[in-house]
Amino acid sequence: MKLNRTTTLVIQGMLVLGLLGACQNEDVMTPADTIGNTSVDNNAKVAASEIKLVSDGDNNLQYHKTGRYTGYLSKVSEPSYYTNYSYNDSGVQGDYWITSKRYTKSTNTLIKEIQYHVVNKRCIKSFNITDNQNSIYSYNETGRLNTISREGSSIKVDFNYIYDAAADAERLTKTTYSNSNGAYKEVSFLYSIGSGNWAVAPKPDKYFLNPVHSDLDKYLRIFGKFSDMLVQQVTITPLPYTNQTKPYYKYFYSIDSDGYAISRSQEYYPLGYGNQAGKQSTYAALNYMAWVPGI
Repeated sequence: MKLNRTTTLVIQGMLVLGLLGACQNEDVMTPADTIGNTSVDNNAKVAASEIKLVSDGDNNLQYHKTGRYTGYLSKVSEPSYYTNYSYNDSGVQGDYWITSKRYTKSTNTLIKEIQYHVVNKRCIKSFNITDNQNSIYSYNETGRLNTISREGSSIKVDFNYIYDAAADAERLTKTTYSNSNGAYKEVSFLYSIGSGNWAVAPKPDKYFLNPVHSDLDKYLRIFGKFSDMLVQQVTITPLPYTNQTKPYYKYFYSIDSDGYAISRSQEYYPLGYGNQAGKQSTYAALNYMAWVPGI
């Protein structure tokens, strides 16, 4: 990608969205892009030209073209599944609902439905219609997601951050999962690799997605931002820890001249850091476009 990103990516975007719309045989199940209430709402409007992620490896993303929620995520198509996103206005500015419906491609069978209540750009509650489970989301004083609590139970996930004084930024450092028996899993996040001659420095996260291994919808940007840098290492630790295996992930990125991650390589070590047995590697290209309403 060149520095004159807008001109180049608009043309690419036309081709990408055209192909996405033409090639998905499950689109018969996709709801119309038009939202009934088309009044202007500054909290819902998207800039006339905005960089959008349109593919993440084998996942293709589409966006609503018209209406109040122009530019908001409309559909994610994966190799075996697809998810449709629809939006409903509560009548209060900055207060709306998102319905996420996930289907199998082979049969168009609905397998999961979740409704999210969003207030002032943050999800405050979700309703898992499929499992009949509700979750409440709380945030810290800087707007970072602090806790996800299962309504009516002791199940919760705590998000912990570190503060980098030089960057004046908070970064997610770990999530802790617990239930009535206490904490049972910890997921830790690191933003650099190694040290000295083997170091891979932190890389700015210019187009943030929700963190891996967080149980959040990866592409719904309604939970705040988790870091200013890209995650490069993840370790999953069973709790209480008594020498069990700790699955380990390492991530490498290619960054273009505009600062966007255009590829992501993952190395997975099921038996933990440094153990090569069962190692798995995957690669994903990331493509963007300068999205313009109506394309």
